[in-house]
Amino acid sequence: MIRSPVRSRVALVLVCAGTAPLVAQATGIQLTNGVDGGVVYQYDARFVPPTGITVEAWITYDDSTIPTGTYRWPTIARQNVTPNQESWNFRVSAANNGNRDLQFIVRTLSNALYNATYTFAPGEFQSFTHVAGTFDGQTIRIFKNGVQVATNAIPTASEIPDNGGELRIGNGDPVAPGNEAWNGVLDEVRIWPMARSGAEITATMSSQLWFMPGGVLEFDFENQYNEFSNNLMGTPFGAVNFAAGAPGLTIEAPSVAVVGQPTSTCARTSEIALGSMPIIGNSAFALWNVRGPTPAVSGLGLFVTAYLPAPAQQPAVFGVNLAFDLSAVVASFPLVPASNVLGNSTFALPLPNNPSISGTTLLFQFGFQDSQCGPQGFSAGSGLSVTIQ
Repeated sequence: MIRSPVRSRVALVLVCAGTAPLVAQATGIQLTNGVDGGVVYQYDARFVPPTGITVEAWITYDDSTIPTGTYRWPTIARQNVTPNQESWNFRVSAANNGNRDLQFIVRTLSNALYNATYTFAPGEFQSFTHVAGTFDGQTIRIFKNGVQVATNAIPTASEIPDNGGELRIGNGDPVAPGNEAWNGVLDEVRIWPMARSGAEITATMSSQLWFMPGGVLEFDFENQYNEFSNNLMGTPFGAVNFAAGAPGLTIEAPSVAVVGQPTSTCARTSEIALGSMPIIGNSAFALWNVRGPTPAVSGLGLFVTAYLPAPAQQPAVFGVNLAFDLSAVVASFPLVPASNVLGNSTFALPLPNNPSISGTTLLFQFGFQDSQCGPQGFSAGSGLSVTIQ
């Protein structure tokens, strides 16, 4: 029986925010190449963020049983399964001779496909291994257990085009049923709307994350197929079973709240996100603003930290509604340029291993000098209240 997505998760989030993290149930999904099966999710725009991407998973993979003589593409996840229409694809390109090539593949606005490839050793993924593929608009990377193992820079910076279509986890396109099914176990598949660093990936890879802000998608496969944090329903097909997942993962959820509203007149709505958990001792902690103005539009940004939200009567500043109380600003930092090529901004805020800061709540907001948005040439995303855990 599928558990209630509201009661079970909200109760556990409250527990996680106030006590030590809980140990996950540790189940994943098991598939066999040559036997059709996987999980389907109907189209959602969060599957194809225009601001770069990180796709990650815990995997096991049995390369010794992949048949040769016919083309095989065991797939972790693929967005749009119509042949030759994928926006991105994370798979082993075994081809017709059992190649051991893990590839993260992205399509660009010119309709060209590019990939980073990691050639792994026989049996290297027999035990659970964490893998991640990232794309920042210019460079495709693959990480193994948080360490970069492959990279490829594309000729011209580009967003990933949104071609619509469903997301499949554990399988690729249906032309030859079963030939693109995974061959092992998948667990903790996640999709982030930015290209995270190796340090950020390492900081969360041993966690089962819930309710990360910024539209992060979290497929935990704990004896069910749904993605509860964003209310996405998964439909299994063919031969897909639950099996023991990655061991030793702990359930973690940030104590956060969105504060205020982003500037509403922009072509893209800015949104604040976390690159990892706000936990004491997390030297990789950083704040992100996704879908902001690109460098050609904004040469200057501002990152502000405060300790109180804006009072109801606080007037707008240069036409921007600030999420924080002007009298409660802790620090502000200029961002030059304001963002990367895709319009993302990031601010590193390493958290010391100091128990005295646990429970401290701060409010963060990104603002921009913006030639194309805002009533006076300025814009801002919403604020985010974050409690250090």
